[in-house]
Order: sequence, then structure tokens, then C-alpha cells
Amino acid sequence: MDRHDLAFLVEGVISFILIVVLSLFVSSQSANAKETEKKWKEKECTDLYNAIVLFTKLSGKEWKQKNEEKGSFYASTAADYTIIYSTFCENE
Repeated sequence: MDRHDLAFLVEGVISFILIVVLSLFVSSQSANAKETEKKWKEKECTDLYNAIVLFTKLSGKEWKQKNEEKGSFYASTAADYTIIYSTFCENE
């Protein structure tokens, strides 16, 4: 085995070890992220839910009055709050 083949082999082994270490690091970080995910308290979730209902009603009212810009704003806000609610308030 000449020096070129040995260098190629060592480079391959080092690359493999690096890939394994990085894979273990990434998988442990994703597991830790799931464990530390916090759910909101019931009152906070209730308040958020009530805000979703309010913005949905306001959106409908504005659309009926042909005020598309405000209606769209309220609908978008309700949709954003719904994503937050589903992330932090709903049971799995």
C-alpha cells in the first residue's frame, strides 16, 4: 500500500467518523427539542381561543361590508393564532 492509498483510506475513515458524530448530535438535539417543548396554561389557551373566535367574527363582518383589506387582515390573524394554538395548546 503506497502513501497515496493510505492517505485516501485515512481521509475516508475520518469522513465516516465525522458523519456518524454529526448524525448522533443532530438526532440528540431533535430528541431534546421534543422533550423541552412546553404547553401553555389553560387560561392562556382559553384567551387565545377567544381571540381566534373574535378575529374570525370580525373577518366575517368586514367581508360582508365589502371591506376586503380589513377582512383579510382579521382572517390572517385568526389563522396565525390558530397555528399557535395548535402548537402550544392542543393535546397530542
